[in-house]
Amino acid sequence: MDRVIIVSHGSLKKEANNLQKLTELLSKKISFNLENIKHAYLQHATPSVEDTIRQCINEGATKIIIFPLFISSGRHVKNDIPEIISKFKKENPYIDIVYTEPLGLDEKIADIIAERIKEAIKSGDEPI
Repeated sequence: MDRVIIVSHGSLKKEANNLQKLTELLSKKISFNLENIKHAYLQHATPSVEDTIRQCINEGATKIIIFPLFISSGRHVKNDIPEIISKFKKENPYIDIVYTEPLGLDEKIADIIAERIKEAIKSGDEPI
């Protein structure tokens, strides 16, 4: 039984912690049941990465795929998340925990940014 966890930084502003909507969109895109795609935050919000991994294990997951929703490979992507994963791998060697590449810089992201900028230009507002 596979589980996917989307990991984001988390914010002190509650309204910024809105990964639930993304998990709903992803469940449709990759044909996963919504309960198999979870979200977690490193800081400032719940659920935490640790709590979400534990939940997946308690639900009987045999494979957990962790996707870091970060554009760059900074400290959280290179150190913090891998340390958490390493701890769980040692405690649960029978569970396959896979860590994907981060969101990164991708042409599709540039397309979205260009689209937003074009929308702003068309709206008639004065440029900044």
